[in-house]
Amino acid sequence: MQTNHLDPLKKQLRALQQVAPPSPWRRIAIIAVGGLRSVGFDRNSELLLVISSAGRGVIDCRTGEKVARDDDEYYENEQFLEAEGIGPLQGQTVRISGLLGGGLPISTPDAWSVELVSLDWPVKDILLLEPFSFLYGSLYGKPAIFYKIGAESELRACGFSYTGNSLVIATSSDVAVFSRDGG
Repeated sequence: MQTNHLDPLKKQLRALQQVAPPSPWRRIAIIAVGGLRSVGFDRNSELLLVISSAGRGVIDCRTGEKVARDDDEYYENEQFLEAEGIGPLQGQTVRISGLLGGGLPISTPDAWSVELVSLDWPVKDILLLEPFSFLYGSLYGKPAIFYKIGAESELRACGFSYTGNSLVIATSSDVAVFSRDGG
């Protein structure tokens, strides 16, 4: 397959430097979670359900605070990409993304988006694109690599909350939380 037409884009992407996320985004926390399997957002808030080999937890992505924890092993409904919430999500079924598949939203209602690029496998670069920028199109903005995943961790999920005000990057060992006001 001919891919020469992508060479200029590859060259431009390789030249990007890793930087802090662009405004209005800010990094809230990086939370260690050994054996992370899946994550999922509540549909109406910035609460993130985290499922690991050591149980379930809930993180408030506005603050990075852990607001609930359950140490019981949990595998129920994981094959259906759903999990029962705990703490403030008690009684709710949360869609999850992670080890068994699924996906978080990759764009916000106001058109911010994330792109996952792996030019130098196994390193994965996660790009945050400003509204109405496209990685491969004529409206190519000026994305910057704001998160890099090396060979030491495996990406489980990456995406936005349904409100569009939180962004998480979940690997097999941690969750990076980014947030913004409004949206």
